[in-house]
Amino acid sequence: MPADTGTNERHLRNASIIDQDRINRFPVCIVGVGAIGSHLAEILAKLGVQEFTLIDFDEVDTVNLGVQGFYEQEVGLSKVDAVSHRLQSICKNVEVTENTSEYAPGLVPSQSVVFSCVDSMKTRRQIFRHFCEKDWSVLFDGRMAAESLRVFCVERDPEFLSICRDSLFPEHESYREACTARATIYSAMMAAGILCAQFKKWAMRQMPEPHIHFDLFGMDLFR
Repeated sequence: MPADTGTNERHLRNASIIDQDRINRFPVCIVGVGAIGSHLAEILAKLGVQEFTLIDFDEVDTVNLGVQGFYEQEVGLSKVDAVSHRLQSICKNVEVTENTSEYAPGLVPSQSVVFSCVDSMKTRRQIFRHFCEKDWSVLFDGRMAAESLRVFCVERDPEFLSICRDSLFPEHESYREACTARATIYSAMMAAGILCAQFKKWAMRQMPEPHIHFDLFGMDLFR
């Protein structure tokens, strides 16, 4: 059996849908590997992405297990380390740069596809501002609260930039849910899946939506 048969067969089921060369044209950077980012990283690795930069200062806690992509044996590990190990178990060719620190623009490689999966509006505004200043290829912003999720694709286009900029309200205006009503596993995984689908559309020049808002409780989709 040829040495690369396993690699070719890995993506056989979606070979007519996904161009692996386009998927791997740019490095991927995920800022925040918690509720959305931990699931997103795994989906992207299975999609075929092979070059990751992960940024998150937090550790896995027991309270994360019901919503985020972690397991009991990972409690106490840094989230970045836990996600990195999983990516490399998915595919031995995956390259991961780990940053167990707070976000800083210098941690993001040149030309990166950047995914903002943070839970701080202040950090989200910083990432957006740096996207406007840096040479990053595209910015995707994933947000969730309980049974609602929003996904933004930010390209260097006035309409895309305006839609995201208008959504970046000050931190003190954020709605504060009760601690027992902040997140669900299905919202997190759906947000990650939509981010991945938007990335695939962008990479293959299929015109991603600038904004998607999905209310899972009412099953309402807004654009």
